[in-house]
Amino acid sequence: MNDRLRIGLIGAGVIGQKHAQYLNGSKDCVLVAIADPSPAAQAVASDHGVRLHADFETMFGQEQLDGVIIATPNDRHESAAVCAAEHGLAMIVEKPIAADLDAALRLTAAAERAGVPLLVGHHRRHDPRARRARGLIQQGALGRLVAVDMIWCVNKPDSYFELDWRRKPGGGTIMINLIHEIDMLRFLCGEIVELTAITSSETRGFEVADSVALTLRLACGALGSVLLSDAAPSPWSWEQATGENHPTFPKNQENPIRILGSDAAMEFPNLKLWRHDGPSNWHSPLTPEPVSLPPVDVYAEQIAHFGRVIRGEEAPIITGEDASRSLAATLAVLDAARSRSAVQLG
Repeated sequence: MNDRLRIGLIGAGVIGQKHAQYLNGSKDCVLVAIADPSPAAQAVASDHGVRLHADFETMFGQEQLDGVIIATPNDRHESAAVCAAEHGLAMIVEKPIAADLDAALRLTAAAERAGVPLLVGHHRRHDPRARRARGLIQQGALGRLVAVDMIWCVNKPDSYFELDWRRKPGGGTIMINLIHEIDMLRFLCGEIVELTAITSSETRGFEVADSVALTLRLACGALGSVLLSDAAPSPWSWEQATGENHPTFPKNQENPIRILGSDAAMEFPNLKLWRHDGPSNWHSPLTPEPVSLPPVDVYAEQIAHFGRVIRGEEAPIITGEDASRSLAATLAVLDAARSRSAVQLG
């Protein structure tokens, strides 16, 4: 297609390379340039047959772009996004939107001032199972929401931590992984208004936690719990349940999320409803009701959605403001763990 949208990529690390792969497999978009000063970026640019620039300012000045994907470490999102906004470029900013809330708000404001679309890379929101589960909850299929329980536990290999930023504040499993669970919880069940947390770095011994236990209260009155660790093998994680990032995460059918209502319960993301056959009490047997949906490659859908956003056909599925709320809730986990007391969220 001659009218494929021309996309620049800032950051050629693990997630940047994934974006490059999906851009070049897209009917709507095409990767035309990469900005990354690292020596390894040259091989990525050569593999995709695109130009490499040492910095994003140079790329913006020399390339004709329709949009940009920002896949740098978290603390560099703001500078790249503000510059992209000043050049009038629609953008995907990888999650979390920024390393801190002030930066997230400045980044979002810059895009709003420039009138450019900002899509944040919480890619799981593109999964049709997430949209279906949210719809079932909002339609009252579970009755009144009572509680939600989430677990994400894997044992990351030592090689994962060769990148220094993953072992230091701004990285770690809370900012890298828990933010996914927080964002999905908000998307499905609504805003978090209060939380407490206990963290531990005993297993890996890094500056940042490798494990966290979280309790929370939602605006609707429901309670929740989240258990997360990157230092414990288990079959319970989003990636293993969905097959996302296969074969890095071998797929299984174990659901890591359970949502409980006054009338029914739901396993997620492989959707299964549980209802009583008779009166809704413990004397009646529970029957499972699987909800089947066709599989979707969420990364491919994210790129397709970005193309439609650039063309003005759709609004971003997750905005800077929305993603900033997920960041605020995730940062509140760190505050709660430090203070050993409950944190209230506005």
